[in-house]
Amino acid sequence: MNQLQRKVIKIGTSLGVSITEQLKLIGAEYGDTLSVEVNGDKEIVIKKLHKIELPDDPKLLAEIQKMIEEHNSK
Repeated sequence: MNQLQRKVIKIGTSLGVSITEQLKLIGAEYGDTLSVEVNGDKEIVIKKLHKIELPDDPKLLAEIQKMIEEHNSK
């Protein structure tokens, strides 16, 4: 396990910790979405969420939008 001590710093009006190297280890990059949770042992668990890439097919996207609208209207 890659353990490193970091200081809590002020970022604007929030508190934060710089963990750039650890984020690189999980493959996180600028703009990625991460899941952040606190478990029962009061540990912070950060996971990279995987993106789902949709094909660039206007017909398929229109069909998906139609299904969403039908579902929402129920």
